[in-house]
Amino acid sequence: MDAERALGTMNYELIKGRPKRLMWAQRDPSLRKSGVGNVFIKNLDTSIDNKSLYDTFSVFGIILSCKVAHDERNQSKGYGFDHFETQDASDQAIQKVNGMMLNDKKVYVGRFMTRKERMETLGHPATRFTN
Repeated sequence: MDAERALGTMNYELIKGRPKRLMWAQRDPSLRKSGVGNVFIKNLDTSIDNKSLYDTFSVFGIILSCKVAHDERNQSKGYGFDHFETQDASDQAIQKVNGMMLNDKKVYVGRFMTRKERMETLGHPATRFTN
């Protein structure tokens, strides 16, 4: 199949100095919006790019989407996201990689939470200060 070959050979190739990401099209937005299988990774070394993040997490299952966040100068912001096809794959990734050293930095890997979920769970950041 041509699409599979393109994913295997052309993914993360540079176009105008930026790596392109090829992923399977997800026509059903409910899977993406449900949050099932979505993982947040923080404290990433700036040398970790989309491909190395994908390579690190692909051992746990099929990845629907994988991305390291970048600023306007294309510098890593130190966090990224992986969206797995199944919740089981994301649970395994969280269990095995959370607290692991990647490029000499201890990374946090956890279930992705929307801003609203974080506020409900952790409270507003300003309310946590006690001094």
